[in-house]
Amino acid sequence: MIIDKLIDLLKWAIIHIIIIMRMRRKNNLEERIRASIDYLLAYEGQFRDVNLFIKDKDYINYPLVFNNSNRIELDLGCGLGGFIVEKAKQNRDVNFIGVEMFSNIIISAIDKARSENLSNLKFINCRIECLEKYIMDDSISTIYLNFSNPLPNKTDEKQRLTSKRFLDIYKKILKPNGKIIQKTDNLDFFEFSCDSFKKNGWDIANINYDLENNKEEGNILTEHEIKYMLDGRKIYKLEAINVK
Repeated sequence: MIIDKLIDLLKWAIIHIIIIMRMRRKNNLEERIRASIDYLLAYEGQFRDVNLFIKDKDYINYPLVFNNSNRIELDLGCGLGGFIVEKAKQNRDVNFIGVEMFSNIIISAIDKARSENLSNLKFINCRIECLEKYIMDDSISTIYLNFSNPLPNKTDEKQRLTSKRFLDIYKKILKPNGKIIQKTDNLDFFEFSCDSFKKNGWDIANINYDLENNKEEGNILTEHEIKYMLDGRKIYKLEAINVK
């Protein structure tokens, strides 16, 4: 148990180093982050103990932020923002929050949202483990997991975004019968996710083992999805329902 915790701390320390290195390569990143309060709802900042960090809640006031009471959807690991910006453009009656841990990446997503003048899209710069600090229980309608890192090594299993420890977070913040929509190009990760959802009390619907050849109306292509399709890879998709 102690060794596992030390390994986790080491992994997060490595990730933190990577974050710092990437931030140094981005010109005026801190200034740009501070100037993005119109779109950035929360900024985790420096690395810290997650359990201690999330104890002091700082819940987002949705009606105040969006000036309406429309439903809320999250894009976890929103990357450069191509998917979530297009989603927000096509669904003006839905409020969206993009979550991304890397500051130098989320700033590009914010720039995209600002260029489209989107009032129904905001961002949180934090790790998934910190969501409970900002997101109230039973407040989210849909979570998108688009092409999350499959982390294929067995030792990284609990770091996968569909492992039990993350599903427990999603269960808290999702409304009853809220759903997760997952897409990936990695079959092993997809099958792991299906198994994990079932083991942890989720209902699975709309499994698609070849999204390119079994197209779904309204599917928005992500940057990764376009690349993978051009490479001839199959895209796998499912919906998992939060049964409470």
